[in-house]
Order: sequence, then C-alpha cells, then structure tokens
Amino acid sequence: MKALTLRSQLVLPVLVSLLAVAITGCGGGGPKVVEISGTVTRGGQPVKDLSINFIPEKGRTSWGFSDPEGHYTLHYTRDQDGACVGKHKVFVSYDPRPSDPGEEFEMMEGRFEIPADIKAIEEKYGDEATTPLEFDIRKSQTIDLQLD
Repeated sequence: MKALTLRSQLVLPVLVSLLAVAITGCGGGGPKVVEISGTVTRGGQPVKDLSINFIPEKGRTSWGFSDPEGHYTLHYTRDQDGACVGKHKVFVSYDPRPSDPGEEFEMMEGRFEIPADIKAIEEKYGDEATTPLEFDIRKSQTIDLQLD
C-alpha cells in the first residue's frame, strides 16, 4: 500500500506536466509577437527623445525610444523586438537621452527643462487612460505616430 501511495505521488506531477504541455501545445506557447517600428512626428517634423509605450489589452507592454530622426523600434523583451498581436493603447513621455555618452543635460532646479511642444504632446498623448492613440496589431508593420 505504501508503494502504491509513493507511486501515485510520483505519477501525479508527471501527469499534470503532460496535461499542461497538451493544453498549451508545442512551440513556445506564448503570445504571437510581431515587429513594429515607425516614425514619430509633430507638424511634419520628427520628434526625438520620446519613450513610446504600446499597452495591449492582454499581455506585456512593448516600448521604444524615438531617435533624432523620430524613428523608433518596439521591444517586447530585452532579447525580442516587437509587440504582441491585439489591440493596444499608445502613450508617450519625454525621455531625453544624450547622443554622446559624455554629453550632459541642461538642468533647471534639478529637473530637465521640457520644451513647450513636448509639454503639449504629453498633455494629449502622455497618459494611458486618456491617450487617443489606439492600434489593432495583426502583423509586422510600420506604425507612424503623428502627434498633432
């Protein structure tokens, strides 16, 4: 009887593991992630130094940063670019980065001075709850963000 109980204790975890594999299937089991990149503009001009966040209805947030030409590429993890398939809300925030490792930022009272046009962008697109930007991602694509 003790041997049967011990066998049951060993078999149960194996059966549970096999069932989990059968339910999720082979080959990853995670969300489908597709490559997303684009350009951020305001008034037809590129906007640099923005943190771009794509927040899906379900799953992990993807993020990117706009370079001096306004270009961004989304990252799903440190090792994987893209965003998961589905509907996303998009918000941005000012995140200045030195182009030179030795470059220093001008500070005012211990804070970055935010340009007026960036303040206007953040007022409209800087809050996940109120941003009007929404995208339904189904495939790898270019998503240009016109922040006018």
